[in-house]
Amino acid sequence: MEKLAKYSGWAGLIALLSGLIVYSLLNSFTAVVYIPLILGILLLLFYVVMQFQEIKKGLTSRSAKFGSNAALMVLIIFGLLVVVNIFSNRFSWRLDTTAARQFSLADQTRNILKNLDQPVQITGFFKSGEEARARELLNEYKHFSDQLRISFTDPDKEPGLAKKYGIKAYGTFVIEANGKEEKVEKSEEESITNAIIKVTRDGKKMLYFVMGHGEKDIDNSEQWGLNTAKTALADENYDMMKIVLAEQFEVPADCAVLVIAGPQSDLFPNERSMIDAYLQRGGKLLLMVDPDAGPSYAALAAAWGFKLGNDVVVDASGLGQLFGAGPTIPIVSEYEQHAITRDFSLMTFYPEARSINRISEDAGGMQYHEIAKTSPRSWAETTPLTVGRINFDAGQDVRGPITLVAAAEKSAATAPPQDGAASKTRLVVFGDSDFASNSYFRIQGNGDFFLNAVSWLAEEEDLISVRARDPEDRRINLTQTQSTLILYIGVILLPLAIFIAGIVVYRKRK
Repeated sequence: MEKLAKYSGWAGLIALLSGLIVYSLLNSFTAVVYIPLILGILLLLFYVVMQFQEIKKGLTSRSAKFGSNAALMVLIIFGLLVVVNIFSNRFSWRLDTTAARQFSLADQTRNILKNLDQPVQITGFFKSGEEARARELLNEYKHFSDQLRISFTDPDKEPGLAKKYGIKAYGTFVIEANGKEEKVEKSEEESITNAIIKVTRDGKKMLYFVMGHGEKDIDNSEQWGLNTAKTALADENYDMMKIVLAEQFEVPADCAVLVIAGPQSDLFPNERSMIDAYLQRGGKLLLMVDPDAGPSYAALAAAWGFKLGNDVVVDASGLGQLFGAGPTIPIVSEYEQHAITRDFSLMTFYPEARSINRISEDAGGMQYHEIAKTSPRSWAETTPLTVGRINFDAGQDVRGPITLVAAAEKSAATAPPQDGAASKTRLVVFGDSDFASNSYFRIQGNGDFFLNAVSWLAEEEDLISVRARDPEDRRINLTQTQSTLILYIGVILLPLAIFIAGIVVYRKRK
């Protein structure tokens, strides 16, 4: 019987351990979990009853007292570790040491998650065992919001659910909120965040792009088109439409932002009147004008406190040469404080831009902000540029820093208060339109800066930030010879050297 009791103790430990291992794998209590757990507990109880005297005798011995002290210390340390783990789980702090911050969520994603005020369900349809990377990404999302509900399912095991959502491929996410749903077929932060924006926003805001004067076209995918910008705006839940103001009586009432991007000919008087009336009632205007734009745009900007320079900004700092840019492509690396530039630290490029200034300190009550300026080693060239000769002419040219982007706002003159707050007229003026074209949109911070300006104008301030980017590929590619050399050094030579050193030390001490 004594021998049977000892065997029951070992069998109980094995059964108990087996149940815990199965639970850690399945993460749920099923028959294959609780049966070995119950069996293990019963066998251990049988062992304690049958060996009670032996256990009591062992616990009262001298060695047991020392052992109990050691066990107590182990329990204390274990308890401290549990407490530290609880606090670290509740008040965690993370540090991403990668150069490209590839393990951190983008600022925009964090802002969106922190401002969630409604539950969002994210369901991932993955083949069993292939969801680890996606789960890790969504765990980062949950760290910034308790409104997320995340689940994973295998469409082969639950075909009914997959059919309900119309799942056609592994790796598809379904994001649901507010009675809306979006599908994402990539485990990428940018796609998931854009889907969350779409399902949590009430409706879509309409952006109108003015056409008819040679403006850049949002449907043009060539070098100087705005098709890339259009795609990025659509990802942030904006609707877009082209409009010829000469064919209208007024700017449409559903216009959230009116965009004039790179016009080449002047506005008609009735178009100018429409834009002014739209701004008077609390409209929002994004004006991007190149140096060769007609004088009507300078007059339009002047009515709202902006002075467009009749010049071309030259950057002689040499910073642009690092990126293959010439002196007529000024670079901005520092920004003034404004909602558009909040936490923004990326460089932006402006090919052949003109200067922006304010008309006066008080231009009709407008709150004027100079946002982006060039370096001190730049100037506004007021004479025509000639090939091979770009020099600063004292008395004619204006020494930098030169403002390239400015914004202004004031309370609307004619619009009634909405939702208890007065509507505000807002304008953002860029001395260049090429920076947002397909050629330059993805360079450094150009695209983010453009989107931030639109978000501020559309009063979607929580979207203002640096967007998610594809992680930088920083892998090191080794040749066969280099791989073999690392193998010999790391696996053979270093361990062998340590082994020989140990023998030498041992012989000397002996």
